[in-house]
Amino acid sequence: MNVLVACEESQRVCMAFRRRGHQAFSCDIEEPSGGHPEWHIRDDARWLIGPGRGGFETMDGEHHSIDRWDLLIAHPPCTFLTNASAVRMKVKGRIDKKRYLNMVEARAFFLLFFNADCDRICVENPVPMKLAELPPYSQIIQPYQCVVP
Repeated sequence: MNVLVACEESQRVCMAFRRRGHQAFSCDIEEPSGGHPEWHIRDDARWLIGPGRGGFETMDGEHHSIDRWDLLIAHPPCTFLTNASAVRMKVKGRIDKKRYLNMVEARAFFLLFFNADCDRICVENPVPMKLAELPPYSQIIQPYQCVVP
């Protein structure tokens, strides 16, 4: 299975899929801390999921060509989307325009992954604030529920 793990600098998820025999790649604008530049695409993940994506290069200089991802896992930044940040949206009873625009931009980034041309999509994010109007989430997983081999 061809797997793209977007917004993943640590490579933890990518490595887990690789251990199970999948062709997985991590993608982030940061260098990977997982120690596998041969599996990391240091670039903006948006162009990897859009139309006309073509091939890509991993950090080791190798060219790869994947027409369509079988699975997309994305970890977009949640700073301006999470319900926990809703208390910062208003200053003195008024919506902070800069923070609101950041939320709109973060929402658009989230939706690019959520609506990508892929049959299997998982977009990780905390419970969103209502103002963001994100699609309903399908499950909530707490860190203590995760088992990492």
